[in-house]
Amino acid sequence: MNLINSEIKETFGLIKNKQYNHAESRAMVMLAKEPGNPKVYELIGDIYFNQNLYKKSIWYYLNSCENNFDNTDLMFKLGDNICCLKEYNLAEQWLKIVIERDPLYVEAYLSLATAFQERGSFEEAIMCYEDAINIDPKEVFAYLNLALLYKKNRDFDKAIKVYQKAIINNPNNHFILSNLGNLFYLQKKYDDAILCHEKAVKIKSDSVVANFNFANTLYNANQFERAKEVYQKTIDLDPKFTKASANLGSIHLLNGNFKDGFKKYHSRIYNDSSFKKILDKRKTIWKGEPISEKKLLVVSEKDYENIIQFSRYIPSLKQMGCEIIFSCPLEIHHLFENISEIDEIITPEQDFDNFFRWIPIGDLPGILTPDIFKTKPPQPTNIKINENKLQEWETLLGLDEKVKIGLCWQGNPENPRDHLNSVNLSLFQELLNIPQTSFVSLQKGFARKQIEDLGFAEQIIDYDPLVDQGSHKFLDTVAILKYLDLVITTDTSIAHLAGSLGTPTWILLPKVPDWRWFLNTDESIWYENTRLFRQESDGHWQGVFKNIKTELQTLVKNISEVRNT
Repeated sequence: MNLINSEIKETFGLIKNKQYNHAESRAMVMLAKEPGNPKVYELIGDIYFNQNLYKKSIWYYLNSCENNFDNTDLMFKLGDNICCLKEYNLAEQWLKIVIERDPLYVEAYLSLATAFQERGSFEEAIMCYEDAINIDPKEVFAYLNLALLYKKNRDFDKAIKVYQKAIINNPNNHFILSNLGNLFYLQKKYDDAILCHEKAVKIKSDSVVANFNFANTLYNANQFERAKEVYQKTIDLDPKFTKASANLGSIHLLNGNFKDGFKKYHSRIYNDSSFKKILDKRKTIWKGEPISEKKLLVVSEKDYENIIQFSRYIPSLKQMGCEIIFSCPLEIHHLFENISEIDEIITPEQDFDNFFRWIPIGDLPGILTPDIFKTKPPQPTNIKINENKLQEWETLLGLDEKVKIGLCWQGNPENPRDHLNSVNLSLFQELLNIPQTSFVSLQKGFARKQIEDLGFAEQIIDYDPLVDQGSHKFLDTVAILKYLDLVITTDTSIAHLAGSLGTPTWILLPKVPDWRWFLNTDESIWYENTRLFRQESDGHWQGVFKNIKTELQTLVKNISEVRNT
């Protein structure tokens, strides 16, 4: 028995060193020698568990439990294993037994919190994390997950308090400091965020993530030179960390340094799931070399706004004599039916290999107009509008003397810049009271609820149940946009659709916008019918809406005078 115990100890060492095949072979020999030994069963369970082979590991843990039911550590392993199999109700039962036996078993609270969290029982999960922290005030995992729960519910103040408590008990943990900095950043409290990030990188100067988070905050705090330095440091630490290169490229582009900007910005493709399939094929990317009589695959990006904005380059590309295959999501194929220069349009899901070179659509400006300020970009895409939809919406909207204004205030919540771009509908309140106006919601998703919550249902017409309900994205939206006198929107795909269609468009921009809008101008080089309304200070939209109100009153008066003559 002592020999077996010695072999078990040695095999645990193999597991620690991730020598799983060798460990499994030794364990199976031990099991043949002593087929009823619960420690050997537990050992084999550990071997499989550490390889994430949960269906295999659970069988051995169960067999070990049969002869070793008093082993609390084994009981925890079993409950944790069941949780990994996503059998959360059953995992809860086992983990509660562990806690009943040992009320100070921190790992059981953490695993139970995970089970509650995955089931959507957030209050119970919060209680488990708090229990774990009370038992062990240095338990970093509990702090991080508890703060994340509050963050997901957008309760940033509570999340900040969790991190502040975590720092008191873990003063030298750079990861906690960096996460706290990110929370301050989301609240646009840049001074506090920078202070946290500075402390984090001082503690752990070689942390790629800490430096990257610091650079992101500096970027959006309008400290471009410092941001560039920290992004470069991040790249030096890990040249394969392409998010840093892409963001560094965005800073260069935003400030008009196109040579360095487009070169660095290209690395964004390695973080965009839209490109994974073709990158895996290791096909050659087109860099601008002669391509006459060759097939070029133009691949769309994840965000609709990029596809809509940069599809304008396809006719210019065609002038190089190539055959163009355009890959973009099926639901927006209809928007590009007017681009005769597209020889074939396919979906990203198609297994297509019949091409010479490929290019991400967002790389076209850097090749065809390498200095956008000197070489004006092509005209916007001639978006296809369904004639039947035009007739439908002419009837539904009713063409009267009022000035029709479309509103969109919320972008994609999954966009990392959403907290900068999106606004609350309440900011539009004074605009809604301007006489001779009629407001139409262009908003999709959960933000529509603000119309009802704010009592704006009588002032903003919401046609959402009738809009884009089929398989074609924006099919109704583009028809609506053609009948509007003005669109007021944050930086979303609506801005690019309206701009492409020629509808007068006012875009609300944060202090530090996406690179495509550049800095210090109220005009856009991309859309002649577009005006840019910029924040003068970070996070403050009141000044923007004050200007919009004045401009809108003048516009409504001018349009009304023309219509009444």
